[in-house]
Amino acid sequence: MRRRMKHEASEGFVSLLREGMEKRKISLNQLAERGGISPAFLSRILSRERGLPSDKTILRLARVLNLEPAERLLIEAGRIPDELKPLLSRPQIPALLRATGTLSKPKMQELVKTAEALTLKQHRKRTRT
Repeated sequence: MRRRMKHEASEGFVSLLREGMEKRKISLNQLAERGGISPAFLSRILSRERGLPSDKTILRLARVLNLEPAERLLIEAGRIPDELKPLLSRPQIPALLRATGTLSKPKMQELVKTAEALTLKQHRKRTRT
């Protein structure tokens, strides 16, 4: 029986990489080259024989595959992007995430647009005062 690595790539992480490669019609060698890692290392990550690369490398791979948002791959890796950590520690955020968990994609997009509009409105209000 194979011993589980401490930071082994999750099934979601591997699936997201494979789906991105398939969708973009990019080979393992091409992804590795554009992502700045060796093909052997990428192959071992995909076969879950190696641990995860650095956050910087994960984000590079996400950008090569045009994953939106790129942080999605970090989250699948079980890592929280640094700029999101302060936001996630706010008490309302977990409740907000739970409340939006079952929304359809169009409703989620509508919610994001509303949140962006509220943020812009608040920003404009601050700059006037």
